[in-house]
Parts: sequence; C-alpha cells; structure tokens
Amino acid sequence: MATPFDPPLPPAAMRALVGAPEAAEYDNDVPGGTFGTLAFGPLEPGEAYRRVFDFGCGCGRLARQLLKQEPPPDRLVGVDANREMVAWCDAHLHRAGVETRYLHHDVRSTLYAPDNAPNDVLPIHGYGDDFTLINCHSVFTHLFEPQTEHYLEEFAAMLDPRGLVRSTWFLFDRGWFPVMNPDHHVLCTDRYELTMAVYYDWGWVRATARRVGLKLVHASWTEEPGYQSELFFATGDGFEDLFDAGVEPPGTVLGFGPSAPPRP
Repeated sequence: MATPFDPPLPPAAMRALVGAPEAAEYDNDVPGGTFGTLAFGPLEPGEAYRRVFDFGCGCGRLARQLLKQEPPPDRLVGVDANREMVAWCDAHLHRAGVETRYLHHDVRSTLYAPDNAPNDVLPIHGYGDDFTLINCHSVFTHLFEPQTEHYLEEFAAMLDPRGLVRSTWFLFDRGWFPVMNPDHHVLCTDRYELTMAVYYDWGWVRATARRVGLKLVHASWTEEPGYQSELFFATGDGFEDLFDAGVEPPGTVLGFGPSAPPRP
C-alpha cells in the first residue's frame, strides 16, 4: 500500500497570520474532495478539482489539502500578496505528477504585505483560461468594491465552461443603512485598518456578478449571524442561475429575515 502524501505544515507564525493556526485546518478528511464533490449543474463528482487556481493562497492551506487529496489536481496555481508565504509554498508544496506554480501578486496590503508595490489591482487572466475551480477564500472580505469588481471580471475570463468560482463573503443588506451614499456598498469594522473585515451589500454582489457574466450556482449561507457565506459562480451554459430564481440570503445574513426592512 502506498504511503499517503504528507507534505510539511507551514510555520506556526504564517498559520497565525492567515487566521488558521490549527494544524488540522491544513489536512483533508472531506469525502469526495476538499469542498465536497462540487457536483453542481452538469459537473460530475470531483470534476471541478482538475485545474485549480487559488487566489490568495497564503501559506498553502488549500494547496496542502488538494495535494493530499486522491486523486490530486492535474494543475494547481497559487498566487498571494505575501512574498514569504509564496516562497514557502514553492519550497515545500509540490507533488509528483501535479503541475504546480506559486506566484507573488504584487499588490498593496498593509495587513499582509506592507512592503509591496502600491498597486490596488493587477491582471491575473494571463495565468490561464481553462480553470475548473477558482478558489477565493477570505479575500473579498479584505478588499473594496473596485478591487473586487476587477477580480470577479478576471475570474470570469479564466474559467473553463464547466468551471466554478468558490468565494467567501461577509454580506449585509444596505436597506438597514438608508443614510449610506448611493455609491457606497461596503461596511468596515476597524477604524485603523479598514480592510480588517469588509462587509458587502448583497444587492451589489448580485448586480456586479451578473454584469461580468457570472451565474450564482450554489450558496452555503453562514449558520452564525454575520459570519462568512460561501458563494459559487460559473459562466457555462449548463449551469442554472440562482439569481434568475430570485434567491435571497436567510436571516443569518445581516439585514435579512423577518425583521428586515423592505427593499426597493
């Protein structure tokens, strides 16, 4: 029997910086794949894991999970703003038979990469246009609208017709905040580090995703009020669009549920 692939764990300091300090968070014990089978729409179970782009790969939590998975992806590309974490991943997270690249994304981040160039965004669509899974975990929770819109548009250009975008969000309903400027769609939680946690108006997310050609194909809403929800997008004709069905967040998303104010 072959020995299970078991790459090293990232250093504790790196794990703490990305908010996932426990070693168990870097293992993979989910049947069918790291995020389950992902058999949405026309997809067969596990099909989405073939070619993965991990946007905001950090110190390799998802990369390590995917490389331990059986079968592992055919291709895995990870990018991150933190140069040291990218270097660590490139030194330690490779597996025979998997085409693996880790790349530095030189954008400003006072929280995670204070020495980077003062770029708000950079293009990423040059890394490929046939990804079957684009992962964006805890990234939009630290970006503002122009950045998020840019990367959603990039993702739409990078997907295989049968590909998925997995993304996580802090969401709210701006109907609770009638004094907000019409051009403002986010709420921040820290006066000194505005991107510590960024909440997005659900209506803005829906409108922006549709504008760039992304369909909502699955939603896993937070079970704890105010925490991250998981949204899956696709572009292919074989996927039904939950936006067309009028899907709305439940009461665990801030501003929704029985006590929510009426929305225009």
